[in-house]
Amino acid sequence: MASITSPTRPDPTYYVNIMQQPDGTWTADEMALDDIKVQRISAMQPLPAPGLRTLTGYAVAAQAQQLIFQYAPPDLQRNFLNTLATTTTGTAHDNAKAAMDWIAAVNTYRDNEIANVKTYNFAQLKAYVMPVGVPPWPAPPASLPPVVPH
Repeated sequence: MASITSPTRPDPTYYVNIMQQPDGTWTADEMALDDIKVQRISAMQPLPAPGLRTLTGYAVAAQAQQLIFQYAPPDLQRNFLNTLATTTTGTAHDNAKAAMDWIAAVNTYRDNEIANVKTYNFAQLKAYVMPVGVPPWPAPPASLPPVVPH
């Protein structure tokens, strides 16, 4: 991990061990890119601490989940699965299939984005802008309007 010195406080999203020096400057270490093992005192196995790549991947996964839940929360997904399990034709079946295909497409996009993030170096992760909206995320089918929270 490289250390930096900065006149302003480094972003804790990317840096650890942030300390202000007596002259007012700040020092910090770059966050580890990959997960590291941290020894727990009372356990036999080390506890993994997520690295920057993993934390960025978590944010991408959360974005995908938020998009899916905006259009197809769990109760609707269960309804779609029930429809697909009990019918083979009709508008309800076609809409349920389109919704589940869209969910699969969002999950595929998420997995590809996380795979890309896992290859980035520190500078690329600092410059990384998470994809938001449709596009670049797959667009939901027209039969799937956003769910208004109660």
